[in-house]
Amino acid sequence: MKFRLKLLSCLIFVMLPGCVADYGDSGPEAGEPATETPVTVWYATDRARADSASDGEPRYGAGRGDVTYGVTDIRLPPVHVVGTLEEPALASAVSSTDSLTDRRWHVYLDSARPLRRDAFMADLRAALGMSARREILLYIHGFNTDFGRSMRRAAQITHDLDHGGVAIAFTWPSAGSVSAYLADLNNADWAAPHLAETLRLLARDSGAERINLIAHSMGNRVLIQALDELARDRTASDSPLFGEVIFAAPDVDSEIFAAAMPRLRPLAGRFTLYVSSNDVALATSKKLAGGHPRAGESGVGMVVIADMDTVDASAVGDDLFGHEYFGESAPVLNDIRLLLRDGAGAAERPGLVRDFYLGRSYWRLLPPATPET
Repeated sequence: MKFRLKLLSCLIFVMLPGCVADYGDSGPEAGEPATETPVTVWYATDRARADSASDGEPRYGAGRGDVTYGVTDIRLPPVHVVGTLEEPALASAVSSTDSLTDRRWHVYLDSARPLRRDAFMADLRAALGMSARREILLYIHGFNTDFGRSMRRAAQITHDLDHGGVAIAFTWPSAGSVSAYLADLNNADWAAPHLAETLRLLARDSGAERINLIAHSMGNRVLIQALDELARDRTASDSPLFGEVIFAAPDVDSEIFAAAMPRLRPLAGRFTLYVSSNDVALATSKKLAGGHPRAGESGVGMVVIADMDTVDASAVGDDLFGHEYFGESAPVLNDIRLLLRDGAGAAERPGLVRDFYLGRSYWRLLPPATPET
């Protein structure tokens, strides 16, 4: 028992988001305009409304609630570094005591507006009609992520991917606490039917030409179960509901993940799995799970199956614990950008080289070449 508690403490520490990182510049260079970049992120959530919240944050907490909808306005700092979620050190939000001058140099949630479902869909259709691409990018966050941080990460990756469509975050009731890993596991399973409900609604009524999905870490647990539910209603002759489905660093048992994929294949045009051998969080999760490999790990037990591109990002992940590379590694973000914006297959994307594991083909993402001096 003591050993498992020690492992859990280790897991909690290494999966703590945003506490130790290089946030780049903290203010504008001389002569640069001090103009923030606005990013709109729509949301669907099954979090309960909370009694209180920090300035600018909507009142959604870690409790369970009915599925509700809304839209947020996120601001990126004037000097934003691609692959960086600029935020105060050792904090995941800007508190009400911070001045407007201070928070401008962080990614912050400026406003949030809950909407009834019919108003949400009407406004979403209008936004799609005005966007450069009539596409939706829906993001599902992982462990230890409160409502505000899920919105800010969604805004950051949408901006850095130069997506051009409409960004939506499905935010399930993660406690946003380093001590709540097991509670988050339970709530991830509970939230899966609500994500399935949201995906049905968007596929049926949004009018989007294409819906792409990206899940990170424990969010893949929510996504896989939701897709599994949707697959039960589909037939082999039905057209795919989704374009690209991206599994980033999934904290899911690799055998459960691989077994689900044949059922999920008819749902999307393409599936891509990003893995790493440097993911300390997943290595610890594996120990907690009795040594069973996680789907986001490369190396021995790596998931390489037909009709899915596995991309090993071990050589390019540069965050401290190797778990946030989907949003913090410029080479990974560029690879995802080419996948989403250009529809480029793995063989067409620069930086990927083919390799083999147990006779099966996968891809390794190489770091950018170092300029000669």
